[in-house]
Amino acid sequence: MRAAPKSLCWPVLTWLLVIFVLLSGCATPWPVPDTSCSTDSVLIDSHFEGGQLGACSVSADGKFELALFPEDEPPINESPWYAFRVSGQPGDTVNIRMTVELAYARYWPKISSDRKNWVPLDEMNVRFGDQNGWMDIEITLDQASMWLAGQELLTAAYYDAWLDELGSHDEVTTRLLGQSVEGRPIVLAETPDKPELILMMGRQHPPEVTGAIAMRMFVETVFADTELARQFRQRFKLAIVPLMNPDGVAAGHWRHNINSVDLNRDWGPFTQPESQSLIKWLEVQEADGRELRLMLDFHSTRDDLFYTQPITVDPVDFASLWLGAAAARLPDFPFKHEAGPV
Repeated sequence: MRAAPKSLCWPVLTWLLVIFVLLSGCATPWPVPDTSCSTDSVLIDSHFEGGQLGACSVSADGKFELALFPEDEPPINESPWYAFRVSGQPGDTVNIRMTVELAYARYWPKISSDRKNWVPLDEMNVRFGDQNGWMDIEITLDQASMWLAGQELLTAAYYDAWLDELGSHDEVTTRLLGQSVEGRPIVLAETPDKPELILMMGRQHPPEVTGAIAMRMFVETVFADTELARQFRQRFKLAIVPLMNPDGVAAGHWRHNINSVDLNRDWGPFTQPESQSLIKWLEVQEADGRELRLMLDFHSTRDDLFYTQPITVDPVDFASLWLGAAAARLPDFPFKHEAGPV
């Protein structure tokens, strides 16, 4: 077969290139969340740390319609975060329908008048649709502005106050480990050097607030003025990094940091400044002769579940012994223990 003349090839190639460019330009960009919408009398907005309301519109009958979607295309964990402020006149009744894209309505709404104290919204004010694909909320404003969120808002100010409190402990110093992608601080609280090291960290995934609350309770128990806690601190150097993903928390993300990376999957690659800051510090500890004996990473799951290292990794099988003792002490608190694969 004879090759086509060059005079015919070039127009064909040119048209193919044009079509490719046009098709590339037609790719639908991932949506950007709205930051506010309003009726004549009521405003809903997310102009605060942790705020997220997805796509917001108002129906003909005055109901607010929020469509939640993740910060990045799937695959991504089904953690449909929302947090927004409702402003109007005291006594106004506001109706909101929240639909969830690529997930389901997972978090029961909490309400606050000051973003510090939160209570679950009354059952009379919440209704779920088929398979929790949507959720209807009705609130009556007690004051000019109220806040609604899937979980309590634990943002930078909360962690600043907690780290200040930790730093006031005689045995604790705080230091800057590094910065996030957007320049927010990654802060470490640590106790004096010992041959054995225990690391505690949290908030890699922004919506997992119950894990963050559990972390604070655990740390406060470790620093309590009890004989057991004192013996524990005497043996181990403690390192606490409570806010690993400050950018994701501030942006109201479902899962990722600002670079669209799940930080909990970055242990090994260490591609992100958040995980890099911690591994560099750990490498210095190891070089100075300290051994990492335990790492506790506080998350939230649908069930009370402990993911641990494979049993074969630790000849002592610390995780099974510890959790078995906890089950014996707390028989009314059922939980699961899943050791990872080798």
